Amino acid sequence: METVAWTDGVMSREPMEANMTGTTTPWDVSTEATDGEMLEGPAALSGSELASVIIYWTIGSLGVIGNTLVCIIFRVLKQRRSQVNLYILNQAFADLVTALLLIAFGTTRVYRSDIPLVGAQGVFLCRLWWSRFFLFSGFAVSAHNLTLMSFERYIAVVHPLRYGKLFTPRFTKLTIVLVWLIAPIMQYIFPIFQRSLTDGKCTFQSTWTPIAGSAVGVCLFVWEYFLPCVIMSYAYITIVWTLKQKEKALTASTQSQTVPTVSGGNRAPSKAAYSRRRNVTITLLTVFVVYVLCWTPNQFTFLQFNLGGSVNFDGAWYLFTVAAAFINSCANPFVYALMHKQFQAGLKLIIRCRRRGRAIMDGSLTDRSTMGTVVD
Repeated sequence: METVAWTDGVMSREPMEANMTGTTTPWDVSTEATDGEMLEGPAALSGSELASVIIYWTIGSLGVIGNTLVCIIFRVLKQRRSQVNLYILNQAFADLVTALLLIAFGTTRVYRSDIPLVGAQGVFLCRLWWSRFFLFSGFAVSAHNLTLMSFERYIAVVHPLRYGKLFTPRFTKLTIVLVWLIAPIMQYIFPIFQRSLTDGKCTFQSTWTPIAGSAVGVCLFVWEYFLPCVIMSYAYITIVWTLKQKEKALTASTQSQTVPTVSGGNRAPSKAAYSRRRNVTITLLTVFVVYVLCWTPNQFTFLQFNLGGSVNFDGAWYLFTVAAAFINSCANPFVYALMHKQFQAGLKLIIRCRRRGRAIMDGSLTDRSTMGTVVD
């Protein structure tokens, strides 16, 4: 009879170690067990395990450096009260936390066999740490915060007259808190129901039928990937169309020297305001595209796996999907550096202030190129 077990969110037909979003890690394949067997690491890392730990450290380090810089710049910019900047700041913070967890997990993975599983520490390590609950909760927060950012841009561009009433500082901060609480909700299932500490041994328990396991896998795919992608796709398609309409209105106003309007009776923004808003929106659209490129291979690979397909966990394709998914935690700072005008201006001013020996927090970041509105 075929044994079907759920290992950290992945329905498995063979023993393996997997994370809770379906991203399996080959360096732990030899350490996973099913139906109550021990989940212990080997005394020494194999070549593939060591390579995987290096990937954790490398991507995590890049993420820490890049996202720390983003947090600093968007924290000190004079228009930091901008609602979109608060979401960008939260995105950078979520990716920073994830990057730190990547480094921490890679480090503890090296010493896994030497860490005792006793008492409260053992329960924490077994249920939450080795299951990668925190790590993949961070990925879930990142995905849903991106969804919030797309909704904010949708209102700012498509319904600008409603923006000020809806996106108040209080509302923005409330939605950020809710994202951190609600986004990882699917991640709670696996450490609660499938990990247990018995006599100092961390064990995995198969608690679902194959059908139930597949259903949970599909729900996880929909909640943390498919639903955010659908919402963001609709938002950005509508935004791009609206921006084109406003661009036509601006062109017409330049020719006729009259105040332009767009569909719905909304007054078109000034050329400078339109340019800033367009830059922010295109930057965030690029962030969304990068997210899709990084996570789509992994998510669809394990969707078919949860539906009964097979995955070669030692193959190049699997390794590519894992690396691509992790890279998303350090990719956004590069997007901001290449495209976001306010970020570029803030970075230049920080370098300038450093050269002049000035303090960043003394109000020196008042360059006109960094100015904007709460909508921009």
